[in-house]
Amino acid sequence: MPNPWAGASSLGLIAGAVDYADKYRGALIGGAIGDALGRPVEGWPIEAVKAKYGEVRDFEPWSGWQRGPTGTVTDDTQMTMCVAGNLVQHGCIEPADLAARFVEWFPHGRGKGQTTTHAVRRLIQGLPWHEAGVSVSAASNGAAMRVAPVGLAYPLDIDNLRRNAALSAVITHADPVAVVSAVAQAFGVAWCLHREPGTLQPHELLEDMAAVLADLVDPAYEERRPDRPVRVTLRDRLLDVGSHLDDSPDRAFAYFHNGAFVLESLPAAWWCFLHCAEDPEQVLVTGASGGRDADTVAAMAGNLVGAYHGERALPARWREELEFAHELRSLGRELLGVAELDAH
Repeated sequence: MPNPWAGASSLGLIAGAVDYADKYRGALIGGAIGDALGRPVEGWPIEAVKAKYGEVRDFEPWSGWQRGPTGTVTDDTQMTMCVAGNLVQHGCIEPADLAARFVEWFPHGRGKGQTTTHAVRRLIQGLPWHEAGVSVSAASNGAAMRVAPVGLAYPLDIDNLRRNAALSAVITHADPVAVVSAVAQAFGVAWCLHREPGTLQPHELLEDMAAVLADLVDPAYEERRPDRPVRVTLRDRLLDVGSHLDDSPDRAFAYFHNGAFVLESLPAAWWCFLHCAEDPEQVLVTGASGGRDADTVAAMAGNLVGAYHGERALPARWREELEFAHELRSLGRELLGVAELDAH
């Protein structure tokens, strides 16, 4: 496999030029901000979001099935914290412990997805972690939305990143596309850690991603849109993002779609990031304003842009109101310890 970090030190991208401590906080805080920002409009059509808000630029109270104040997060962030805690305790994904953390989280979970709910109920019934997620097709985005800590734990070790991302996924999402999505998102977070703002080249990230996924099982699935029944792999749909970076959000979301099917939502999140990567606020606003699975799209885009820019680049009005901000910063610091990178 080509090494995505080859030559990185000579370019000043690794070892001394990067404030990793800020970027580790940013990856987790950025994901949680996206989650909280998109939460009030999850499930809305984009037209309804535009009619009420234009763009979603501020936290709003949520009036869904479980009400919450501004800055309140959902399962995206809650489960990310489970994964982070598992990595901090064990130094790698320990699947039995992670399964136990999911069981403990379940009664307090917000906005739980169907695939996750099904798998965790099977865990509660006593099934082992390696059987709980295998009974249904599970190509939803629940594995990718929580995997950012794996990218933080293995920022320069692609083999361990792939292995641990897959382990973190299969407990609830054993479908091969869901597993590939977890690897892709973890890699995207790791890749962004080593780039200073202003240096990102979208084609480099996409080409490196394609190399990391090249030998993984990534079956072509039919897109779940009646107007475009095309069979495509996740790898190819992510590569497709590079051809649409000049599109408007309306056009991009119409093309990629941004529902819970990970073949839709992960490319949508990567598009939000790469479309305006040098403007972290707009990345998050764009993801949250698309409706459909807005909280997860914005959360995954937030993981990427937070890893790229760091926490200090994210608007203070969001950071100050965000639920679990202190805990997320602590987990970022501890994950940096797991990774043993220079914290400055």
